[in-house]
Amino acid sequence: MWKEKAIRRLKESGYKLTPQRLKLVEILERMGDEHPSLKDVLGEIKVEFPTMSFSTLYSNVLTLKELGLLELFSLDGETRLELNTEPHINLISGGKVIDLNDPEIIERIRKKIGRNVKLVNVILD
Repeated sequence: MWKEKAIRRLKESGYKLTPQRLKLVEILERMGDEHPSLKDVLGEIKVEFPTMSFSTLYSNVLTLKELGLLELFSLDGETRLELNTEPHINLISGGKVIDLNDPEIIERIRKKIGRNVKLVNVILD
């Protein structure tokens, strides 16, 4: 589902579906629930495209972010990818991230701080 939306939005925005970009979309579709780091995604892409650079990956990730297809957040010094672009809470425990969709909590946070909420990271003990 996310893959089809990403391909459609890339095409509508005039981006070419290069083999590397298509592979990135496929990897994100497969790994997205894991909130992978850029390093993890690059390792997966390099299996098929060993010459792909971090810079190329990052520019493609920024394109997907600009198109509203993903968000970025930092965890333990690594940039992680978030495919769930709806306002939600990330529960973080032992490096694993689980999405919690609770509109009531999000609304309470929004009212408390007076700003729209994209993503809330909660580190669990």
